[in-house]
Amino acid sequence: MKSLQLKTSLTDAELNRLIKRLAVVLVLGAIAFGAFYTLDRWRPATPTIVDQEIATLESAVRADPNDIAVRGQLADTYLAKGRFADALTQYDLIIGTGTNLEPAHMGRAQALVGLNRLDEAAKDYEAVVDIAKGGEMAVVDPTLEAAYYGLGSIALKQSRPADAVNWLQAALAIKRSDADAIYLLGTAYIATGDLDKAITELRASTAFVPVGWSEPYVAMADAYTRQGKAELAAWATAMADLNAGRADAALTRLKTLTEGPAALDAAVGLGLLYETRGENAAAVDWYTKALALDPTNNAARLGLGRVGPIGTGAPSAGPASPAPSEGAR
Repeated sequence: MKSLQLKTSLTDAELNRLIKRLAVVLVLGAIAFGAFYTLDRWRPATPTIVDQEIATLESAVRADPNDIAVRGQLADTYLAKGRFADALTQYDLIIGTGTNLEPAHMGRAQALVGLNRLDEAAKDYEAVVDIAKGGEMAVVDPTLEAAYYGLGSIALKQSRPADAVNWLQAALAIKRSDADAIYLLGTAYIATGDLDKAITELRASTAFVPVGWSEPYVAMADAYTRQGKAELAAWATAMADLNAGRADAALTRLKTLTEGPAALDAAVGLGLLYETRGENAAAVDWYTKALALDPTNNAARLGLGRVGPIGTGAPSAGPASPAPSEGAR
């Protein structure tokens, strides 16, 4: 019997073939591991809270199509999501039942505005007014106020500023602190040519929302320019810069206005600028200079009251607190 003889060496060709086979095995193994890792780690994207709420409400409406309250919640959630056409469909169905008319007309008006169907939206706002104006709480009814505001906003978009003035005055008769309505009323007055009233309203809107809102200052700059008041127009432009995040440009412009007809406004503006930067000592200095020019200036008193006691040792100008602000609609 012949004994088996083990081969102890490989030819170059055999060695090359072995290396190639091992390389293929390694590549396939890497691909397999990568696929496994990806599948193991991958998770489907989680729906947003609003999307989850929509899915839940859609299921509830399918389960009970006659539940008007749930259908209204679905319509409102569509509206909040910006799905205006879907919201409109739901509001149409609700209004067709003859129930919950005031909130449904209000929601449908907002959906129609989102779809830029302004004439139809105005009819729904008017329907809300017709329902709510005779109510016992009409003088403080926030839905009625919002409907008046909506009609004023539409009138401005349609170049009917005189109508806008009437609607916005009606809104402000219910809630005088609505800074958005005050601002729109100011812009409506500019369009009617009543510049003094425009400036009064625009200044009032900034009293309620002094920072983070540049539009009223842009409108004021326009009104002052039309009146030929260059320094005050420059001040309003500087404040627009500050509220639009261009603080350096605002600082440069305001410091050129600390004498002359805009001196008081510039001093208050500089106080506010430094306050927003957290430089309280400089803010106190400018608010104090403003009060030297006008001891009754409420904006300077409020500003000094906010920053005076904080690490500066300066006395507070009084216990007054800033007026409540109104968020942008």
